[in-house]
Amino acid sequence: MTMKWLGKATAQAEKDLPVREYRVTTKTARVICMIVGYLVMLLTSAQGFCREINVLLIHGRLHNTKEHYGHFRDDQSGAWSGLKPLTAGNVWYVQWDAWNHYFDDSSWPGGEAVIRDAIDALCDNNKGQACWILCHSAGCAAFEDYLSKSDYAHNSILIEHVMAADSAAGGSELADNGVLRFIGGLTGLGGRIDNSLKTSYARGAYNHNNMQSVVVRGVGGATSSYPLSWLLACNFFPRQSGSGLNTQCTVCVEGRFGPVERECDDGTVALHSTCGHNRKASFQDCNSRIPPHDDTAGTYAYHGWWINDHVCNGDFAQDCNWNGPYSSDEKTLWNSRFKTYRVDHSDGKQVVVHEYSFAPAVLCP
Repeated sequence: MTMKWLGKATAQAEKDLPVREYRVTTKTARVICMIVGYLVMLLTSAQGFCREINVLLIHGRLHNTKEHYGHFRDDQSGAWSGLKPLTAGNVWYVQWDAWNHYFDDSSWPGGEAVIRDAIDALCDNNKGQACWILCHSAGCAAFEDYLSKSDYAHNSILIEHVMAADSAAGGSELADNGVLRFIGGLTGLGGRIDNSLKTSYARGAYNHNNMQSVVVRGVGGATSSYPLSWLLACNFFPRQSGSGLNTQCTVCVEGRFGPVERECDDGTVALHSTCGHNRKASFQDCNSRIPPHDDTAGTYAYHGWWINDHVCNGDFAQDCNWNGPYSSDEKTLWNSRFKTYRVDHSDGKQVVVHEYSFAPAVLCP
């Protein structure tokens, strides 16, 4: 994060100075040289100190026939339920057709197309801009798709980091089985986007390892508190048995007298997707490839949980030390052993907005 510095200089006309004041000692000369040097540094660094901070909120699957498409200063679609992060910069709501278009659709108003347009307009370092991304569900899939296919490593776009709530980047088993249409208050309705949220499609749409050094920190929901959790969790999502399982996940029983199993999801997406795991399987926790962590066996590159790592904004060379969660509300939802949050698919949005608002300003300005 950069700060804006304001300086004032006062001077006195030479004719008003006593004659004896013209005798400048060597020590005084050095001090004057230092002051001049600092002023030159500040003036030549003016652009860096005046960087425009833009926080982009990208919504997920949504059916709203009155939604406008593009990037806006207010939550016109209602996708974020009025949530707005506290920031010293500007908040932008990126709205795309997350019903009739695939998340990787490069034609307007598909996910990739609208996100590319917003980032080109708001995240150009050559214009003194920098971006922080908060995405939800299919919006995270759309953003990652854009990033992996862009020439980010060779252009002037600057994205400091990504906070991914309930990410559907790995797809959902409910889309695989046509069940997605029966949740979220849209009983019996299904959009074209659902085909792109099938696990096979979502995982094959782009290179999930190619985040081009942009870190994606996920909020993975693991809870059994949503309606009909036993029906959805135990019949559609992958589960596992054994000891030391995540107690906040849904309990399932294999057969009448079978072993007790647990399945971890947020009611719509399982942890293999929300945590950036590199395969469709049963996971009880989130892992990380963000330094100092290196779970190469189970997690995509540049993915991890929100938040315990050492990567500064947009910079792997420095060594920061982040230890969240930071919001008092989110601390009560945090499962420190498994790096998950006790939230359903909708409440993950609140977690990332609150965490951005309460995180250190150098991380989330």
